Amino acid sequence: MLLNIGRRFFRRSSLLNRLETFIIPQPGEGIAEVEIQHWLIKPGESVKEFQVLCEARSDKGFIEYKSPYDGTITEHFYNANQMAPIGAPLFKIEIDDKKYPPKGNIKKEEDTETPKEEQLEESTSKTHSKVLATPAVRFLAKQKGIDISTIPSTGKDGRVLKEDLLRYLEGPSHVTPPVRPATVASVEAKDKVVKLSPIQKGMFKAMTEALAIPHLTYCEDIYMDTLIELRKMIKTSLTDVKLTFMPFFIKAMSLALYDFPIANSSFINNNTEFVMKSSHNVSFAMDSRAGLIVPNIKNCQNLSIYEIAVEMARLQELGSQGKINQADLEGGTICLSNIGTIGGTYTAPIIMTPQVLIGGLGAIRPRLERNKGEFVERQVLGSSWSADHRLLDGATVARFVARWKELLENPSLMLLHLK
Repeated sequence: MLLNIGRRFFRRSSLLNRLETFIIPQPGEGIAEVEIQHWLIKPGESVKEFQVLCEARSDKGFIEYKSPYDGTITEHFYNANQMAPIGAPLFKIEIDDKKYPPKGNIKKEEDTETPKEEQLEESTSKTHSKVLATPAVRFLAKQKGIDISTIPSTGKDGRVLKEDLLRYLEGPSHVTPPVRPATVASVEAKDKVVKLSPIQKGMFKAMTEALAIPHLTYCEDIYMDTLIELRKMIKTSLTDVKLTFMPFFIKAMSLALYDFPIANSSFINNNTEFVMKSSHNVSFAMDSRAGLIVPNIKNCQNLSIYEIAVEMARLQELGSQGKINQADLEGGTICLSNIGTIGGTYTAPIIMTPQVLIGGLGAIRPRLERNKGEFVERQVLGSSWSADHRLLDGATVARFVARWKELLENPSLMLLHLK
């Protein structure tokens, strides 16, 4: 989710050299915080207007914060891998007062629009000018009614850290700074508390919603010998994209949906109705740098196998960089999860609401089978399916999977439907 951040999210400080504080804007409904992933600019470096300064991630997608000014970054309020709440200051930038003059006359009443963090920093500095702390820490101390000068500090040059404030709130009124334990030959292992990342929070929410769905599970084996030979032959003529089996699986799923459109449905109006989607937006699970994500390839009914492979490569490249945006994550209508790239044969996939069907694919494994009195080695793919039993019955799922299996075992049939 690329955000075109404008000047409206900046608040002007009262300093004469025009220091502007960037306030983290609300990127979407229900988002309370973002995870800072990477700073592209260090304090003291100059930036250009619209230059990307920081990359972050919410539980709904990737975010870029850009500078609307030419100037110099003077301070970061959060480091990489830290969680930053919406509405908190992110960084300060020094700009040319002549190049970017204030619009209109600034009245004294407008001082009330200055962020609370800056008000607190200015007012506190008059009585505690020697106490070093970030605006966010000062603001939290004021909220709790604590004189920041009474908090024992452990930061560099006597800076009061957020941890110092929290420790002060949890302990007695007289708290001594923590002392580093002496280094010993062997250190006892301790439990570690880890905060959920935005991706993990999204997965937690999705899996919790899925608990309300009665899952119908179905498994089927696919003979892959013919498709393996076809893919091997096609790969020799492709140089610009890596052709895996997934584009074949996805296209076969899209073609099977023409015969069983109810499998491409979702409930609406408090589950009193359902809509059969005309677009075949096939989601696929992908292991990325940020964790498990599930983007989707849109309108597969209009794409060739080659075009599906190209779009999948694009999404995988963005995923490896941690830059999948919200548009690529939303709108999926049915899902395929390929665990076979890691291992395993069968699984019990969890439905992604509001979808009603998901397929899980295992590894392709050799199997000896008796054919006309002789043993023949076959290449077999194990597939597992979960359906929302409130809408799809076992017979419908079995027929849908049988059609999908038929197309994969006889890939020449797909040529009849390709546009």
